Amino acid sequence: MVTSSLCANDCGFYGSPATNNLCSKCYKDYLAKSKKLSSSSSSSCTAQNQCSIIDDMMSLSITNSKTTERNDRKRCKSCNKKIGLLGFQCRCGDVFCGTHRYPEMHSCEIDFKKIGREVLIQQNPLCKADKLKHRI
Repeated sequence: MVTSSLCANDCGFYGSPATNNLCSKCYKDYLAKSKKLSSSSSSSCTAQNQCSIIDDMMSLSITNSKTTERNDRKRCKSCNKKIGLLGFQCRCGDVFCGTHRYPEMHSCEIDFKKIGREVLIQQNPLCKADKLKHRI
């Protein structure tokens, strides 16, 4: 059961949650005001917009370099065999074939025991009991 609430501007009409509890007329006015505010602030900050465009272009160039790295991942790091669709990515960051997918097979440099210990320490905090049991 949907309950309708009155408009947030107290104009007497019913508002909906999709329009921020405003009626259709008040919501249209709200959009017009917000559009005017955004256009006035954008005209005063053209230098900031140019900086943001440059930042966007830099991020695009970074993503393009990542796609070229993905294209290089089509071969096993150990035996240089073509992987195709089925490639196994190790925690060391390299991709291996089915034969070299295990850390023992490709001489992985990552210390899995250390990682496991750190996870256990985070999940199980140290709990020390009070040495003087009679103390309140």
